Amino acid sequence: MKTIFITIYDGDTEKVILRSGVYAHVKAAGHRIVLIVRGASRIDYYREAFQEGNTIVELAPPDVTLAENLWYHVSWNTVPTRSVALRIRVKLHKGGKLWRAVLESLAWLLGHARLWRESLRFVYGLAPDDFAGDLFERYKPDLLFAPNMFSPLDFRMLRAAHRRGVPTVTTAKSWDVLTTKAFTRVRADKLLVFNEFNRNEAITPGDYDESRVVVTGFPQFDSYANPPKEDRRAHFFDSLKLDPTKRLILMGIPGDWLTPYTHEILTELDRRIEEGAFKEPVQILARLHPKYPDSSEKYAYRHVILERPGTHLAQKREFSIDMGVGNTYAWTFTDHDIEHLKESLYFSDVVVNTASTITLDAAALDKPVILIAYDGDHKLPPLESIALVYERDHFKHVVDTKAAPLVTSNDELVAAIERFLADPNYLRAERDNLRTQLLYKIDGGAAKRTADAVLEMLPK
Repeated sequence: MKTIFITIYDGDTEKVILRSGVYAHVKAAGHRIVLIVRGASRIDYYREAFQEGNTIVELAPPDVTLAENLWYHVSWNTVPTRSVALRIRVKLHKGGKLWRAVLESLAWLLGHARLWRESLRFVYGLAPDDFAGDLFERYKPDLLFAPNMFSPLDFRMLRAAHRRGVPTVTTAKSWDVLTTKAFTRVRADKLLVFNEFNRNEAITPGDYDESRVVVTGFPQFDSYANPPKEDRRAHFFDSLKLDPTKRLILMGIPGDWLTPYTHEILTELDRRIEEGAFKEPVQILARLHPKYPDSSEKYAYRHVILERPGTHLAQKREFSIDMGVGNTYAWTFTDHDIEHLKESLYFSDVVVNTASTITLDAAALDKPVILIAYDGDHKLPPLESIALVYERDHFKHVVDTKAAPLVTSNDELVAAIERFLADPNYLRAERDNLRTQLLYKIDGGAAKRTADAVLEMLPK
């Protein structure tokens, strides 16, 4: 029996790895698994949910230090992509310090040179740090699986594993990581990615040898290969006090950190529904992000149901260093939460969101998607408008398929909703193309492919 370390940084990591089937497949191999969890507020939950048999749950040491904060800023700005260049420009435009923008721009320019990137990796690898040394000594792992990839916890665990000669596997918790967040300051022995775009990004600018990159698909989308049964619809609508005789619009709300004017769009849609602007009776399920607060919660609506999904683990808010956003919820998704997301998508007629991964979730279930590219009642300069997010590298792939129309006003949003309600086959060919290009395979097998790739790295 071998020992496998798996780091669990946050709710996203749990959803993608522990709840998708990856963990179950790895566990079925009969090895000892040590889940290394960040944050004292999370440890009791994870021990109750997963500690049994050959699985042990351990609390990770504090992973954020002054040095890690410095590396975090250098790493974010060293990724030589359009996404990062846009972020630097926007921060300066919104009042950021000029000296800071100059340093960030310099890091971005240097990031185009492999010599610079390799030099940073070399220096990071030399840093004196015996992170989690007691865990390595106590369990003597045969393999480290770090499935967040760019968190301080994962970077420090990867570095510690390399120093001890422990094989390593990593993956990104999201499809945007390689172009928006993750300068790969520690390369694992194997990197698992979601699609061919990610594979190319791992090779350039991630500097991975192509033989070390494996495309698996999205494990968290495996459940979409088995959609909910139709007899679940009545229960789903009843549980949220929705009207089963009305068409359902699912609207993903990303939070004030990204879209501070969402409540204006919801208010206008609510008014138009009340005034009979839609040909058919409709209602909106506004699904708040489980991690980020949103001012929409302060308002009352007639035809909008607001819900904050997920399971929250602490009352105290926290700073999310992997996103650079403060005041976030400590959250996770249980099996019930994941099933609820699937039913929310499947029983909706149209999905509306703002540059969210829920676009891919909806595409996996062949649901029409509309993307919001305007700022409520405000006319903002281009560098302040939400429309800019669609120029980021990862979402440009979605836009290029033309499967999900970008709307730039309330009138365009209503018209797009009406078009999809009248003809669900509208843009179906484009959605098929999106699935082919970005989702790899929706065959229910991504979790097993991921687990098999992890287990292959165990020493024989």
